[in-house]
Amino acid sequence: MKSSQYVFISVIGILCVVAFVPNLVFALPINEAVESIADRLVNDQFKGGINPGTWPAEADFTGSMVAGMVDAYELTSENAYKDSAELGGNYILWSAWGTFFYGDEAYALTRLSEISNDPNNNSWRDAVSDFYWFVQTDPGGTEEYIDRFTVGIFTGTEPSNAVFYIAYNVVAAYYVNANDKEIWRQALIDWLSIVDDDSSDYPVMALGVATWALAKTGLLDETLIDPSGEGAPYWDTKKLEDLPILLSTHQVPDGQPGEGSFYWKFQHNEGDPNNYTEDAIYATLGLVAASQVIPDPNLNLDPDITAAREALLNGISPEGKVYENLSQEGALYYAYSGEMLQVLRALHILGDTNLDGQVNLTDLETLVLNWQASDCSQSSWCEGADIDQNGEVNADDLQILMDNWLKGQTD
Repeated sequence: MKSSQYVFISVIGILCVVAFVPNLVFALPINEAVESIADRLVNDQFKGGINPGTWPAEADFTGSMVAGMVDAYELTSENAYKDSAELGGNYILWSAWGTFFYGDEAYALTRLSEISNDPNNNSWRDAVSDFYWFVQTDPGGTEEYIDRFTVGIFTGTEPSNAVFYIAYNVVAAYYVNANDKEIWRQALIDWLSIVDDDSSDYPVMALGVATWALAKTGLLDETLIDPSGEGAPYWDTKKLEDLPILLSTHQVPDGQPGEGSFYWKFQHNEGDPNNYTEDAIYATLGLVAASQVIPDPNLNLDPDITAAREALLNGISPEGKVYENLSQEGALYYAYSGEMLQVLRALHILGDTNLDGQVNLTDLETLVLNWQASDCSQSSWCEGADIDQNGEVNADDLQILMDNWLKGQTD
């Protein structure tokens, strides 16, 4: 084991060696993007009145904003963001009477649980656990509950919307270790197998959010997505391990309008629009999650993720507004802002202390200035130098930083 003095000397040496590395940045650094989006959400959230904790005209999508505000808090340690998330979480509990949550709402409550003083014992986690218990023990059980997506109680017969809500349910069910979690995961695969351009409104978005949920809850292995062959032709012979490759094929290539974003349909017909914000958000979430569990070490998704990160950051206005299109055009919804915060959290690279989207000399300097600090707390984690968030800055943090050295840099 290296001594602290030896490690510190090594750090100084590294500083000298890499001093020439250029500090390349994106159009809008992640820290500025997160703060501008989250500040706008804090300012526009109802703090009192009939539906405190919601946002104007979007109470049904509170889950998206709550999850996003938790992500903003984790990135910045700004208490106002945590307070906003908790206020929104209280509305979800109140509006659902504690017994029914949409998938994004259940997921939002798990995110609040994760930042609680005791993530294993808190009211947020209890509410989600109770929900899946209610679903399982209700007449017909989980299978009948999921069948309601077909008959229109939740989303109608449109498959990509069903995939969206089921995906969030899968992640939430696994978080609380629900007895029926595997039923939820299989239902997600089954619904994904019927998504195509003809039957679905958002096929690429569905592919992205499903990849994200499946990668976070299990292996992307050789399991066939449509073993019966009764699904859409697109999925013929496709396996879970193919999902990240499929996502990459739907990314707009360099030199094309909207480069780095994603097409919205599986067939990239000339004249079809692309550059939709939600497609890019969920496709990127899928790529990031897959990159952490992909079984093929030769499949490098970093260039795709870097291109997507730049496209997403360029789609955020200086005022923190997130529009339907990354060109900053189209409809303006708070839900897009909450979803954008979720993907920016996923794009955060361990070791990126200043949240500029890359790990470089600046981050190493921050670690050196906080070297051997032993009183780091959630308020700032010693300016982000306590990368593993164990309360001190030591050789473990240096190792994480060096493992991610120069990630996020552009050519």
